[in-house]
Amino acid sequence: MAIVARAYAQGNRAAPVNKPRVLMNLTGMPAKLSPVKKVISVLLALLVMAPASAMGSGDKFSDAQTGLTYTVNKPSNTLGLRATKFSLLTCQPGEEEWIYVKYGGTARYLEIMQTMAGVKCSDPGISKYLRVASINGLSAKVYVYCDPMKAASYSKCGVEDIARVGGYIIFTTKDTKTLKGTQIQVQGIGGITYAQLLTVAKSLKSVKASGNPIARVLPPVMIDPTTTTDVSVRVGNSIVLTVTEPAKWSAEVLTDGVVSFIPGGDQGGYITNPAFKALIAGATTVKVVNSDDPSKIYQIEITVNQ
Repeated sequence: MAIVARAYAQGNRAAPVNKPRVLMNLTGMPAKLSPVKKVISVLLALLVMAPASAMGSGDKFSDAQTGLTYTVNKPSNTLGLRATKFSLLTCQPGEEEWIYVKYGGTARYLEIMQTMAGVKCSDPGISKYLRVASINGLSAKVYVYCDPMKAASYSKCGVEDIARVGGYIIFTTKDTKTLKGTQIQVQGIGGITYAQLLTVAKSLKSVKASGNPIARVLPPVMIDPTTTTDVSVRVGNSIVLTVTEPAKWSAEVLTDGVVSFIPGGDQGGYITNPAFKALIAGATTVKVVNSDDPSKIYQIEITVNQ
């Protein structure tokens, strides 16, 4: 999962990325975020992170397992928080999708991210490694989102600070006879304690495939709005703008109804890039602007086919 969504991290996973950014093409989009923005860094692709819809069973974890070759795990304890998002997200080209699940609202919430073991699809934000923990017999690493720019407090930052600034536990399950292992990140923000993270992590159990695969969305088309002048997509597809400061971009659609603009920026638990969603067949011109230089307008011709 080279995703760079804070869910994975190479080695110790203390990658210098702050908000989980989803990855699709992980070619190095600098994440200019404040040092301690926690959550997954949803790199480019995440943009259209529409909740995946199941075709039948009612259990999205079991439905997701139907189409994946690594073990999908479901928590039995979510601290009383309700699931508010379940998404299958695009990873690097040629790799299987990864799972992002959120429980809770915008102030206090849990996030559980799962990807095939050994594949990087997301990246945790800047964090401090604290210790090793045991999760159902597996070795896990514990991190806290303390700000390294504040040297005095950073050196003293410990597990008790997870409830204050957020943190996560990350571990990898073993291969089974039929499925590959899974790297799992359990993250808590907004008052969730280290002990509670352990409880949630230990409640994760593998599920059986339901036989009802989750409906996939078309992969987004990635473009640089400063160099692209025309692009064609199918109805239902999305066009993601690969920009470094997502919140600063806005757009005007000249022909109503053909595409809709989805602003980028901080979504609470992750960061998305701005994008256009293709609604109906047709053609339109869009004008894209960066707030740093509103006098410069980038015009793009979009054709939407059935």
